[in-house]
Amino acid sequence: MPESQWKLTIVERNLLLCNWVKLIPEAQEQMLWEADSLMGDLPLPDRQRLLTSLEALQKHTELSFQPKIQLILNRQFSLDIRKALELNINLTTLGADGQQINSSVLVEAIN
Repeated sequence: MPESQWKLTIVERNLLLCNWVKLIPEAQEQMLWEADSLMGDLPLPDRQRLLTSLEALQKHTELSFQPKIQLILNRQFSLDIRKALELNINLTTLGADGQQINSSVLVEAIN
C-alpha cells in the first residue's frame, strides 16, 4: 500500500467527528496539516472525499481551526478550477481559422 494511501486512511478516520472530538488540539492540528499535504498526492476521487470530510468537519470544530480548514478548502478548489481551465484550453488548441495556437500563452494570460 502506498504511503499516501495509509496516511489517507488514518487522516480520514481522524476527521470523522466522533474521532475528532477525542483528539487533543495538537493532534487535530496535525491532522489538518496531514490532510493539506496529502492533497497533491491523491487521485481526484480521494481528494474530493477528503475535501468533503473537511467541509463537514468545519461546522463542528473550534473557531481556531475553522480558518485553517477554510484555507485548505479554498486552496484546493482554486487549484481544481485552474486545472479544469488548463484542460479546457489544452482541448481547444485550434484557432477559428483551423491553425494550432499556443495554449501556454493562454494559460499565462489567465494568470
